Amino acid sequence: MHSTVTIPIINRQLGVTELTEREAGRIRTALDTPDHRLVEIVGALINIHKKDYNDTRAVRVKFRDMQVRVERKNGDYVLVCTGVPRDCLYDGEHVIEQSVEQVSSALRDIVFPPPGSGSATSEERSAYVKKFVEHAGLLYRGERGLVAFTWGGHRVSREEYDFAKSVAYWLGLFLPDMENITGCGEGIMKAPFKGVQVAYGKQRTFRRFGLRDYIGFTEQGILAAEAPNELVNRLLVFPTIEQRMEAFIRASHRGRAHPGGPGTIEEIMTMLAVLSTPGNEKIPFSFELVEESGGRYFKQLDEYLTLCFKDSLDGLYEVFCCDPQTYARHVAETTRKLSMRYLWNDNFFFEERLQHPFEVTFESMEALDLSRDQEAFSLLINLRRFFSAVVHLSVKDPDMLDAWGDERPLIRGDKDILRATDELVRKLERQGRIHEDVKYARPYRVE
Repeated sequence: MHSTVTIPIINRQLGVTELTEREAGRIRTALDTPDHRLVEIVGALINIHKKDYNDTRAVRVKFRDMQVRVERKNGDYVLVCTGVPRDCLYDGEHVIEQSVEQVSSALRDIVFPPPGSGSATSEERSAYVKKFVEHAGLLYRGERGLVAFTWGGHRVSREEYDFAKSVAYWLGLFLPDMENITGCGEGIMKAPFKGVQVAYGKQRTFRRFGLRDYIGFTEQGILAAEAPNELVNRLLVFPTIEQRMEAFIRASHRGRAHPGGPGTIEEIMTMLAVLSTPGNEKIPFSFELVEESGGRYFKQLDEYLTLCFKDSLDGLYEVFCCDPQTYARHVAETTRKLSMRYLWNDNFFFEERLQHPFEVTFESMEALDLSRDQEAFSLLINLRRFFSAVVHLSVKDPDMLDAWGDERPLIRGDKDILRATDELVRKLERQGRIHEDVKYARPYRVE
C-alpha cells in the first residue's frame, strides 16, 4: 500500500525569505542527480521506523517505488512524494512535523551549501567547516553555558540506552542550560535528548534560559542509513565524515562517548588523534568514556589502547564506570573551571589527514599502516581510517563489499596490534554492534 504526501519546503530552514523558481530548479536538478541520493534521503527522513534499517541498501529497497517532484501550491513550493509506503507514516497519510523541518535542513546543506570548500590549507578547511555551521544558523547565539557532544552506538542494549538517558537527565539537573550534540540517529544518539527533556522541565530551563537546541550532526553518506530521530530540531548534514568530526569537536566545550560499534571507535580514535597532535597537547578538553558500573566495554578498549600505545595517551581521556549521578556531579564541578565560554573552539589544529576525505577502496585499505613505527597521532589516524572503512563497507556502501567477491584487502602492521584490532572487531560483531540481524562479512584480512 502506498500514499502520496506533500512536504512543505520551509524557507527559514533554507535561510531564505522566499524560495524562487531558480532555487526550486536547483532542487529539481538535485533530485535527478544520482550522487545526491535525495529520494532515498527524503524517504529515510519521513520514515517513522528508522531503527529497522541497517544500511543504505535496505532504505533504497524500501523506497524503490517512491518518486519526489517539486511543485508550487498556493504560492509556496512543496515536495510531492508519490509511492510512499504507508507503513512509514504514523497514520499512513501524514509526515511528522519535525521530519518536515529535517527535510528542509537536508536540502539546505546538500543543495544549497555555502560556497567554497576550503581545500587549500588546514586553516582554510577549518574555516569552511565553521562557515558551514554558520550557514546552518547554529552559531547565531555565540555565547552558551555548555555544549557537550555525546557519541555512542546506533544499536545498543536497552540497559546501555537507559544508562545514557539517565546520564543526560542528571546532567540536565546539574547544568540546566546545557545543550547536546549527537550523531542524531537512534540508540545512544537519541538517549541524551530523551533524558534531558525531563530535566529541562523540572528546572524550568526554557523559561530561565530560552529554548534549547537538540543538535544533530550527520553526513551525507550515512544520512539514509542512520536517519535523525524526530527529537533533533537543529540538523546539520556535512558533506564528509571528516568535516562532521571536526565540527563535533570545535562546537563542543567537552565530550563523552558511550559504548557503540565501529563508528563509535572511529570517533574515539579521531578525538584522541586531535588531542595527541603536536601543539594540541596543552589545550584543555575533557573527553570521557562512560558506562554503567560493572561495564567492561571501555575497560577492554582501554586495554586495547594501552597495548597499541603504551603510555602515549595517558591523560588524554578518562574512563568512568559509575552511576549517572556521580558522573553528572563530576561534569558539573569540572565545567565550572572551563575558561572557554564561546561555542566555537578555534584553538585545536587539525592535521590534514584528519580533514582530507578517506576514500575507501581495496587499495587504500591495503595502504593502511597499523604499526608503531610512526608517531602516536599517525597510528591513531590510521586506526581511525580502518574503522571508518568498516563502517563504510557495512553501512554506507555494502555493494562495494559485494563487488569484491571473496577478496579482502590485507591490513599490515605490527602483529600484536593487528591481532588485537581484529579481535576488537570480532568482539563488536559478537555483541551485535555490527549488523546484528544479518550475517556480517568482515571486510578485511590480517595475517
